[in-house]
Amino acid sequence: MASKIKGKEWYTLVAPLMFKNKILGETLVTDPKDVVGRTVIKSFPELGGHPSKYYVRIKFKAVDVKGKIITTKFVGQECLRDFILQMVRKGSSRIDNVVKVTTKDKKNLIIKSIAITLRRTNTSIKSKVRKEIESMIKEKAEKMKVADLVNSVLRDSFQIQIRKNLNKIYPIKKFEIRKIEVV
Repeated sequence: MASKIKGKEWYTLVAPLMFKNKILGETLVTDPKDVVGRTVIKSFPELGGHPSKYYVRIKFKAVDVKGKIITTKFVGQECLRDFILQMVRKGSSRIDNVVKVTTKDKKNLIIKSIAITLRRTNTSIKSKVRKEIESMIKEKAEKMKVADLVNSVLRDSFQIQIRKNLNKIYPIKKFEIRKIEVV
């Protein structure tokens, strides 16, 4: 066993500034250049977020090695599949939406959302809600930087604003940004 570890060293993975440079963990590496490109997934509470957001996973990608520290960049955020399935109940409708957005700092994102209505709805109402979600996400996201957008999604302020506007069209029980991908 000792021969396998020989020649390897411990390196510390550090989150980007938007997550206050928190330590993501350590990895045992022979060649530091091999680490670049690896992905690390952490739950939001592990990064110092609220425990009620247990279902949110943040994805990072190793970008650079400086000394014994590996810097990462934000690659995406995702809700657990179990949480999404738990939201959908009998007698309600599920409205999924995928929006491609360019943020204020010229980053291309794909934002996937899910809305759950209070009661089962017909296709025309679903279509109106879908169009409204798309326009609001584009409007809000294009005015924000990626770090601000992710923080507002993690604090739920982004979802609350959209849900208030959607309730004017049809009563929405739950609205969640289920995935953000940096393209």
